[in-house]
Amino acid sequence: MKKFVKLLAVCLAVMTLAGCSLVTVNPEKITVATVGGETITKAQFDEEFNAFLSLYGYTQDSTEIADQLAELKESFIDQMVENKVIDQKVRELGFDQVTDEEKAAAEKEVDDWYQTQIDALVAEYEKDDTIDDPETQAKEDVEAYLSNYGTSLEDMKTQQIEAIPSNKLYEHVTKDVVVTEEQAKLTYAENVAANKESYDGDLAAFVNAFDNGYLIYYVPEGTFYVKHILIGLTDEQKQELKDLRADDDEAVAATADAKREEFLATIQEEADAALAAVEAGGDFDALIAEYGDDPGMANDYYADGYLTYVGNPYFVAEFTAACDGLTEDGMTTGLVASDFGYHIIRRVSTKAAGDVPFENVKSDLMDGMLSSAQSEAYDKQLDQWVSEANVEIKSNKL
Repeated sequence: MKKFVKLLAVCLAVMTLAGCSLVTVNPEKITVATVGGETITKAQFDEEFNAFLSLYGYTQDSTEIADQLAELKESFIDQMVENKVIDQKVRELGFDQVTDEEKAAAEKEVDDWYQTQIDALVAEYEKDDTIDDPETQAKEDVEAYLSNYGTSLEDMKTQQIEAIPSNKLYEHVTKDVVVTEEQAKLTYAENVAANKESYDGDLAAFVNAFDNGYLIYYVPEGTFYVKHILIGLTDEQKQELKDLRADDDEAVAATADAKREEFLATIQEEADAALAAVEAGGDFDALIAEYGDDPGMANDYYADGYLTYVGNPYFVAEFTAACDGLTEDGMTTGLVASDFGYHIIRRVSTKAAGDVPFENVKSDLMDGMLSSAQSEAYDKQLDQWVSEANVEIKSNKL
């Protein structure tokens, strides 16, 4: 009997040292944080944290994030604490009551966003003769976009409704935040100086900022707009040329130029007709619509043309070289060959250099400044609420 007791004691010791347990721990009973008298359990943390990791294709056991896991957990529990504080403040101030009218307005906002995306795509697809049913294609593409991000129109509506209480809290905290025109003018002057320092001597940075929709305060010398009529090769022909030029065998790659000449011959007649129409004084925009195969030229965003500069490496070399030769507005090239087909390029205008007038950027600038000031005020208030909530985080139990 004594031998049995000793053996049992040894087994239990070994199991303990090996990390084994005869007791199942219930994560619902483990508190990882206390916030204003309310708790966050291990089960709640794991559920939300695992969902977060899954968005990026990870789990807590993923070796790729093993070195960052502790830091990720700390950041995530901090966010959960903030969310808990927000929920408490929402209830305290009575913002948790959502009316049917507010729900309807939230759903309409999502529906309006959805329809705006559809309408924008339909407008583009109607210019594309290869798309038989622009509206159906637009809906399919928007649905695919939402699905790619793991959501749907109904999910978005639900999320928008769930956000109503916290949005009310944000508006309550930031309702008195203002930005004056005097403040905006000071920021404007700073931005003009910063743009000038960035863009003078770096036209690529300017064009990149312009094309990506950044607010522009200063335009450097040397940029101009071009439009072109592209009489294009087929997708199959363009891909074959791309593959030839990328071939590791230099002898094979060297055949690309000859192959291009062969392909260009198939569109020579159409290209000659387009050039003749241009040289006869035809309306260039109308001829782009009639002959052009570049979808960018049909995009309203490029209504003024493509913004470029001498030596722009963004375009294919033949296109850039031809643009560089257009030294005055209104000048037009002949047929310019590239691996895309034949181009007829016109320099349509020079972009005026200098400071962008304050009035031109005032509205967008003040909107941005107000948004930043509101976010700063809200974050400051939230930090204060968190500090007052008697928060206790048990990092060792995460």
